[in-house]
Amino acid sequence: MKIRRLCLLVLVTVLTATGCVEQRIFERIGLVVALGYDKGRDGILSGTSVMYALDKESGHRVTILANQAYTTKKLREDQNRKSSKKLMLGQLRVVLYEEAIARDGLIDLIDSLIRDPSIGTKIYLGISNEKSADLLQYPYRNIRNIGTYLYDTIKQNVLEGQLISPTLHEFLRDYYSAGKDPILPVFVRKGETISTEKAALFKSDKMVGTLSNSDAAYLKLIRNRFKTGTFELKLHKKELEPYLSKNNADRREHIHTVVRIVDTDQKIRLTAPEKPAYDLNMDLKFVLEEISAGINLTEPEVTRTIEKLVTEEFTKKMESVLAEMTDLKTDPVGFGEIYRQSLRGSSLTKSDWYDKMSSMSVHVHLNMELLRTGVVE
Repeated sequence: MKIRRLCLLVLVTVLTATGCVEQRIFERIGLVVALGYDKGRDGILSGTSVMYALDKESGHRVTILANQAYTTKKLREDQNRKSSKKLMLGQLRVVLYEEAIARDGLIDLIDSLIRDPSIGTKIYLGISNEKSADLLQYPYRNIRNIGTYLYDTIKQNVLEGQLISPTLHEFLRDYYSAGKDPILPVFVRKGETISTEKAALFKSDKMVGTLSNSDAAYLKLIRNRFKTGTFELKLHKKELEPYLSKNNADRREHIHTVVRIVDTDQKIRLTAPEKPAYDLNMDLKFVLEEISAGINLTEPEVTRTIEKLVTEEFTKKMESVLAEMTDLKTDPVGFGEIYRQSLRGSSLTKSDWYDKMSSMSVHVHLNMELLRTGVVE
């Protein structure tokens, strides 16, 4: 009898609790898949939401909502008033910030995302070189849902090694580190197409400059130790001339080539804390995928010459990117973290590290090995 009463009590409790849960019928809610923030006049904030909803009559529908306010909370409240669906952020995929806002600092806006428990930390962040509202609201003929399109674009480029992953979690991790800074992709719209042609460099939460995608790839190689990536290089023709085919009529000074990195082994060592100075040692294995001149690639001497020229070009490019990074006093690689970890009891702060970066030097030492020619999967 006691067991029956206990089971009845549990059943009543479960049914009562179920009745208290807020019901979210899919047809009554609008799923926000992308947000955009732009700088308005006198400190006002412009917000754009890309809402995805299920409609009984028209099926899946994408709606753009835009308004202005001084806070993100007021932006969402006002957008809710304009919508026939209740806006939910649980399916948010991408947040874009206008470059002008990024240069003022992003942490206050990003903090509003952290405080919302329905938003995951794996959403992507990005910078728009124009008003994010213009990029999100443009009437693309071949893009049904601009939010999921941007998300898929970023995801596949990260997986292919073309972009440094720009998740909310990674931005916050680098921002709160005393010796590392965030980096985000910059989106550019050209007619019907959207691409990421640059990477935005940050000093703490403020954007201080950009790198072209080709230069950012070298930064990614150092920072992420990724095992794949394609690089287009210009090699001096003079040293390869003895091996060129006789019918080669190209009179240009350089030979263009495409190499794919297939394996990396990297170590960064602090060598002089007082300066500070570092040794960057990397072993890279690569495949020669394309070359713009007729050349016999079967001879060992040709292989050694190509390895030498590719190593020189990679070293020059890396040194250039690291010098630009140092000039801007931004550290997306994390040299400051290595400094702090190398000195016991270090109480390094971001401000301390930016002061030290003025005299920082990095000596690049590369050992590159050509594995094969042509694309082999």
